[in-house]
Amino acid sequence: MTTDEIIQNYDSLMRLAVSKCASRTDAEDLVSDTMLAAFAYLHRGGSIEHPKTWLANTLCHKHNDALRKKYRHPVTVCLDEGLEIAEEEEEEYRASEEASRVRRELNHLSHITREAMIRFYFGNQSVAEIAAELHIPEGTVKSRLSAGRIQMKKGLEEMETRENHLPGELYLAFGGSEGRRGEPLSLVEGDLIAQNLLILAYEKPMSIGELSKAIGIPAAYLEPIIQKLTDGELMAQTDGGKVYTDFIITKPQTVLQGFQPQLAFAHKHFNTVWEKLQQMSDAISKMPFVQKMGTEEKIKLDRYAVLKALQDFQHYGTGKIPAPNFPKRKDGGRWFAQATAFDAGYNRKKYNKASEYCIHGGHRTSEAVAVGRTKRIRFYEFDTTLWDSPHRYGGAYKLYFKHIIPLLWSIYDGISLEASDIPNEFISYTPTLERLGVLGHTADQLCVKIPVLKKTEYDEVCAAMKTATEEIKAAIGEEFTTFIASMKTPIPKHLTSVPALFQYHEATTYFVMAIVREAYDKGLHLKDVDFCCPPVVLVYDPIE
Repeated sequence: MTTDEIIQNYDSLMRLAVSKCASRTDAEDLVSDTMLAAFAYLHRGGSIEHPKTWLANTLCHKHNDALRKKYRHPVTVCLDEGLEIAEEEEEEYRASEEASRVRRELNHLSHITREAMIRFYFGNQSVAEIAAELHIPEGTVKSRLSAGRIQMKKGLEEMETRENHLPGELYLAFGGSEGRRGEPLSLVEGDLIAQNLLILAYEKPMSIGELSKAIGIPAAYLEPIIQKLTDGELMAQTDGGKVYTDFIITKPQTVLQGFQPQLAFAHKHFNTVWEKLQQMSDAISKMPFVQKMGTEEKIKLDRYAVLKALQDFQHYGTGKIPAPNFPKRKDGGRWFAQATAFDAGYNRKKYNKASEYCIHGGHRTSEAVAVGRTKRIRFYEFDTTLWDSPHRYGGAYKLYFKHIIPLLWSIYDGISLEASDIPNEFISYTPTLERLGVLGHTADQLCVKIPVLKKTEYDEVCAAMKTATEEIKAAIGEEFTTFIASMKTPIPKHLTSVPALFQYHEATTYFVMAIVREAYDKGLHLKDVDFCCPPVVLVYDPIE
């Protein structure tokens, strides 16, 4: 085994040590002891045939020995070149608190700096040897050593006053189509470290060392996470090697600044807006195919039409801002991300109240081609918190969007579920869909409890929605546009990839449901509804 092979096993040894030790500090000490033992053994002329196994076994032996002795031996490096510690003083220095502090700072350095420091101070390699093995100029090695010493000394001076970043939470959303493995959501789901790195690197680009110190985790553990976020295009890298979060993040405090103004604007114009929507609802209710529907289906169709007309008007307010072309991502998707970041301990009471006025996911469209006796089927849906489920797909996210149309159409068209390609795992989800108002029972058989329209019928409904939208535009459109323009969300200067349209998202978040909830409170909408009433429509294009 060579010195280079010892260095290459540093990160894997850290992972092994963490699995055994009660704290990260003890793990770092254990790795340092193991590496020094390897260096010492080689220096005495020893030969190690299987480096990875030798290092792992040595680490385990040292860990067991430490448990028996019930004390640890911190190992450190000296930052002053040329300073030698006498052998009889070494044990005293190794066990000192100063040594432990120095070693912790070493672990906050970035990979390229940390590697040079470990080779020089732990491995006793010369600048020339390091340069030769890393295939870099000697001047680069010297600059890395110098930068490492400066960073570590600065860190030691600031250690007493440094406050580690308390864990926050990042709620990521995206527009467009996801990647092959559920990107971008899958890059951060359940990963608080990734979420906090994105929060920290939002306001300005940061080095890995700066992020390591801010979050209180050694750089060796952060590097693969940062690489994952960079490869996944949630982070980007500057020419100087720093990284930054490459999408818009808002804080709940910023979001809430637009809440009351939007409610006030909606209230001011409520009578005008609702008059146009009521005329639309009356026109739709008189359509022959609507009159044939059951009561629940009529109410759900009306809910859908009201929300769709209002959202179409809402888009008018930002209509002069160019719509972005969703970029093709490395993961195969086309998306833009956006997120809300919550600081640790944030009181969400006010934010949760505001979330009742949100439409979760906007107007979602799912599509399937050639299902049964159809050319194409589309499933349109909104998710709200008003007699609805904001996340009706629940824990079956991927299954829902892949199989919801075949499931609904099979039930609607009398196709046996047993003969279909729908997995049993999703078929078992039908009781949940019944509870959420999508399915029901008739004569002990499953039935679809949402409006099902032919494409030509849906086109008639769309025409009525468009008329209402145009009339609302004519009445208050210009004032709405001016109102939205005053509520643009600022972003950091270095963040150039965010489409301008995304800066106006928070300016329109609450308007639609502000109108709907005021109508509900006044008994003008969803009167006497006491059941889950999802605003969804299944539209099919039959084969003639």
